[in-house]
Amino acid sequence: MELKKIVDQLLKQQNRSLSWLAGEMDKTFDGLKLSLVKESIKYSDLKRMSKILKVPASVLFNEDAPKSVVLEEEVPYAGLKSELASCRELVEALKSQLSDKEKIINLLDNKS
Repeated sequence: MELKKIVDQLLKQQNRSLSWLAGEMDKTFDGLKLSLVKESIKYSDLKRMSKILKVPASVLFNEDAPKSVVLEEEVPYAGLKSELASCRELVEALKSQLSDKEKIINLLDNKS
């Protein structure tokens, strides 16, 4: 099972979001998501993630889903629902960045 799916399932069980986890780990949402999708996350970050999620680190390395986690493949469209939620979080982050950049542009225009 992909690391991102395992983390998504653990977060869903705890009623938490990926953006919450990124904040707890002092990572950006985009950086954490990309490292989970590409499975290129550092070992030290995996250990910290397991402590934050209060699960054994072995859960993140297990090819089979943890016993307490329901497999997404059993529910049609469940994978799409988690992707939609991730996309919505990304949209909010991008909107915030755009707003900040517009403020900077306005400040720079006012100086001229």
